[in-house]
Amino acid sequence: MQTISLDGQPLDLDTTLSCGQAFRWRRREDGLWQGVIGDRFVELGVKGDTLSYRTFPDGGDELVRDYLRLSDDVKYIYAYLQNRDRRLAAQIQRFYGLRLLRQPPNETLISFMCSAANNISRISNSIEALARHYGKLICERDGVCYYAFPSCERLAEADDISRLCSLGFRGENIKNAARAILERGEDWLIDLRGQPYDEAREQLMSLNGVGAKIADCVCLFALDKDEAAPVDTHVRQLAQRLFLPGLNTKSMTDGVYRAIVKAFRDRYDGLAGWAQQFLYYEDLLRP
Repeated sequence: MQTISLDGQPLDLDTTLSCGQAFRWRRREDGLWQGVIGDRFVELGVKGDTLSYRTFPDGGDELVRDYLRLSDDVKYIYAYLQNRDRRLAAQIQRFYGLRLLRQPPNETLISFMCSAANNISRISNSIEALARHYGKLICERDGVCYYAFPSCERLAEADDISRLCSLGFRGENIKNAARAILERGEDWLIDLRGQPYDEAREQLMSLNGVGAKIADCVCLFALDKDEAAPVDTHVRQLAQRLFLPGLNTKSMTDGVYRAIVKAFRDRYDGLAGWAQQFLYYEDLLRP
């Protein structure tokens, strides 16, 4: 295993890799996490102030640093959010070391297109089915085969996504999205990192099957838009409970979505996405 010093910055893999922003990680009994980043198999572990990692093929140092956003001043982010909200401060202490990831944009988009009306376990199963049927085999570890996420070229020509991956109508949406990405150029999604949040979000929502929530997930978990605050049922419920008691509705209309996003942005400014993730994870674990 190779090592990287965290320089005193917090990183907890158990919360970061299981909080609903990524779906391709498994925790071993010894505490190591195994998963796939791009076209590499990756093992991660943290002990004290040191991150240990192994990649196959070798040479994944910059990949790991970029994926885990190790250049972020997480202590500053935590301090800023703790000063804004006492309840959030309690959740930051509870899940200390949770941080946002910087995932491959194509994979993030397709993954969250699998997420409609599904829980994390079902989303993970669908994504693994996509990788198994349409991605390239990377390696086998501990009896588990690990596959790279499928290319847009492969998904665009696939005719049986819905059946093989139990995705229903979402299978056709994924195929069409892959085609649209290819038409816009292989760098289109990665180039959105350099665009303002509103512009990136609008371009994502121009794809068939991509609504506000999916677009915000891609913005937050792949495009460095920390002001994005994805809103699903969990987030709607916690927003009503914590700071929008007058929002008495069970429907997710455009107006309700915008009101909740505005509430997050008003309270947490450009770090609304970090706040959302802590509060979402706390709500997800509620009995």
